[in-house]
Amino acid sequence: SEELSVQGNYFFLYQAVANVLQNAIDFSASGEEIRIAVTKSRTGVVVCVEDHGVGIPDYARDKIFTKFYSLERPDTGRKGTGLGLAFVAQVMKLHGGKIRLENRVAGGVRAVLEFG
Repeated sequence: SEELSVQGNYFFLYQAVANVLQNAIDFSASGEEIRIAVTKSRTGVVVCVEDHGVGIPDYARDKIFTKFYSLERPDTGRKGTGLGLAFVAQVMKLHGGKIRLENRVAGGVRAVLEFG
């Protein structure tokens, strides 16, 4: 297997990936599978996290990266701080990358972090 790496601030990158992974856990039912893949693209590295959770409602799609915007967790009904995805988007921008979230046809969300 090929070794892949990303140049940048370790703490910020770690926190960004950890946040995306925690969201996948928070929005998935207990015992559901979460997939993580790291691949090489033409321009850099791609980290993909897929869950089988509830997905992103249409009304939230344009707000999901806005500071202080948060959706209720399905199991507890509680909301987070609304800072996590805004932080991830800023970290990706500072590292010359981007994040996108998309609902999966089979259910759940795919988070794609593109470095390059």
